[in-house]
Amino acid sequence: MSRLVAGGLSNWVSLAFNVRKSLSRGFHGDPITKAIKRPKGSVEPGRVLRRSQVPKRNGRSKSLDSFGSTGQIFSSVLEVRPCTTITTAESYDLPKLIDELRKSGLRPVSLIPDEIVSFSYLFEGQLADIMVLGNSGTVVSWGLEEKPVMEVILPILADSRIKPIAEDQFESEDMDYAEFDSNHALHDVAQALNKVEDASFIIDDLIVINSLDSESGMLDKAAFACGMSRSTRLAFLENSLEKRIEKTRKFTELLSQGKKLNITESDVLRSTGSLFLLRGKLNLYSELIETPDLYWSEPQLENIYKEISKSLDIQPRIAILNAKLDYATDESRALMAVLNEKKSTRLEWIIIYLILIEVCFELHHYYERYLAEETRGK
Repeated sequence: MSRLVAGGLSNWVSLAFNVRKSLSRGFHGDPITKAIKRPKGSVEPGRVLRRSQVPKRNGRSKSLDSFGSTGQIFSSVLEVRPCTTITTAESYDLPKLIDELRKSGLRPVSLIPDEIVSFSYLFEGQLADIMVLGNSGTVVSWGLEEKPVMEVILPILADSRIKPIAEDQFESEDMDYAEFDSNHALHDVAQALNKVEDASFIIDDLIVINSLDSESGMLDKAAFACGMSRSTRLAFLENSLEKRIEKTRKFTELLSQGKKLNITESDVLRSTGSLFLLRGKLNLYSELIETPDLYWSEPQLENIYKEISKSLDIQPRIAILNAKLDYATDESRALMAVLNEKKSTRLEWIIIYLILIEVCFELHHYYERYLAEETRGK
């Protein structure tokens, strides 16, 4: 409530009105298709930290056997479909993206102005909802597996990417979801839970979505999409740091063995700069470490965002990544200190040589004066 007051009741009403207005019609007044909603999650005790994966083109290998007993109950009464999240760029140019989608015959909807654009796509008889998150450079597909997203959807969006990532560096997160959009399905869900649950949630790695209200479903889906993109974006930073640590490992080993370092100051400075850039992308230039301001005035959406982040181990991964960045920064400082010491020693020897040369000249001049005096004496 304190954050709602701080943000201003009038701002919240304005935001809610604009979002609902965008949901109720497309850019040309076209009604949007029915959406899907997303779940909450909790980390299971003793479970290892979850990591996103580099996309594979051979499709998904996950089966319903991977769900727990409760998840299997839900999968027996609801249709389970894939949800795929892929980070492909630093960001997306959303106005340009909207134009490109219209040229392709699609009907984009500005779900959240300047942040998320969504559209529906029919693939092999299945209607999927695609969401493009502009600020995080991420595409979230509700209803398509990874392969069609990579081969069909991403090429449509390619020209709108800003600072695109190489395809072999794409990061993806695959999950499964089921939705209920009727009172009968709601009754089945209530029986499985032994209670009435009117909100989206996640259980045993299965996302269960409440789509009784399509507008609320779209907003819930946007919150879950932001949480999923948070995971893939973080995975990209994790892998970037791992590659950097692997490159500098040999220098640390040489340092531990007392051998000569085949590295220059400019190399170390570039490495240090890349570390600061990674730390900035994690802590300064994005909302990876905090809840977006948009959800402060929407408790349900904020809870969804926090629950999916908890399910994907976001906070522990951020803490680990920051700890690794601290280590890598200390390593760069140590290498720079060694190089500075070598440079200082080299300068000291140069000064010694210059002094020695000066002494030699003075001795020569003294010898010349001595010979001159000896000659005059004779």
